[in-house]
Amino acid sequence: MATLTKDMLINGIKDVKPLEELGKRLAEADKVQDRNNPNKWITKKAMSTSQIRKFFGAIKRIQADFDNLKGEIILLEPKLAYAVGKDKKESKIDEFYKELSPLIKEIKEDEKKFKNFVSIVEAIVAYHKVYGGE
Repeated sequence: MATLTKDMLINGIKDVKPLEELGKRLAEADKVQDRNNPNKWITKKAMSTSQIRKFFGAIKRIQADFDNLKGEIILLEPKLAYAVGKDKKESKIDEFYKELSPLIKEIKEDEKKFKNFVSIVEAIVAYHKVYGGE
């Protein structure tokens, strides 16, 4: 399932296809097996634009004052984890979290990696929107 790689943080985006696929997956509802009851199917709702925007806003705030706020990069991961725990609509924010969490942990306070991470998230947001994310 993982489509995002740590190489994207180091070398930048060389291929937008995985980002497009993730943005599209996040924008579409799916029927999935209930992890607590394999005989039951549930609908995973599309991730909402507001869920993405809250996270994106935190990223852009750090980007605007990187030297003073770079210590907050590590807090992006628990911020996403909180959003997953808060999600009562069974949306795909958990998939967003699973894809981004390893990248956030890899950034540390490296400015180049953070800039590439911002580009990755911007692309996901754009594709989410183009594929009907609301």
